[in-house]
Amino acid sequence: MEDQLNHTIYKYRHHKVLIFLLVTVVAISSCGIHRHATLPLVSNHSFVREFERPTKPQIDSLREIYGNNKEFVEEFIEPALIALSYYPELKDVKIEFKYSKEATTMAARPVPLSLFSKRKYVVLINNKENFKGIHLKDVPFNAQIGIIGHELAHIVDYNNYNFWGIIGVCFRHLDENRKPLFEKEIDRATIVRGLGWQLFDWATYSMLTNNNALDDYIDFKRNTYMQPDEIKQVMSFLSQYGNVMGTSGNPSMMHGFQ
Repeated sequence: MEDQLNHTIYKYRHHKVLIFLLVTVVAISSCGIHRHATLPLVSNHSFVREFERPTKPQIDSLREIYGNNKEFVEEFIEPALIALSYYPELKDVKIEFKYSKEATTMAARPVPLSLFSKRKYVVLINNKENFKGIHLKDVPFNAQIGIIGHELAHIVDYNNYNFWGIIGVCFRHLDENRKPLFEKEIDRATIVRGLGWQLFDWATYSMLTNNNALDDYIDFKRNTYMQPDEIKQVMSFLSQYGNVMGTSGNPSMMHGFQ
């Protein structure tokens, strides 16, 4: 009788623990999933069709304004600084650009231990020799700004979440059905911020015109991110893009650049 009672108590406690863990996982996985990226509705920066490479004085000025707490990969400092200039709220946020062996061209994520203190983020740039996708070094300059701008939009989004919210975003990334919705939301935020043409050039290159990537990589891009026509459609609803449909510019056109 006593053994039976102990067995019943054990089963109750065991089920109670399982129920608690299940509720915890569900609560964590739902944190932040339905929340939209809190980016400005309209950018106050110039909307530029195509950026020219900045001069040395322009790079120095951009670094002085937007380079605080940043560690750059020097090879890509020019597009990184131009993209950063469209996210002034990241001016003092710690961000490290570095090479990695990612499964995609680029990725951005928080440094895990920094979630419990002052946030730090990494922007990972694939430099794997036998990578079957697209290396950033092979991407046209204007398109480089677009993909970096997309990754910075992720960081702005991450920075709006607490610890549990970021855990929720991680679960969202792992869900094949939710990931495209999330990535297209970030694409939309990048366009609204003012880097729509740059994102359009990246999407065009990665999905249509590059000769390096395997079909699987291209299919993944097409199924997960906005396609060029979708980006153009979003831009058509923003009056600022109507003034730059066929113009080009240099970094001196950017808001806040001296």
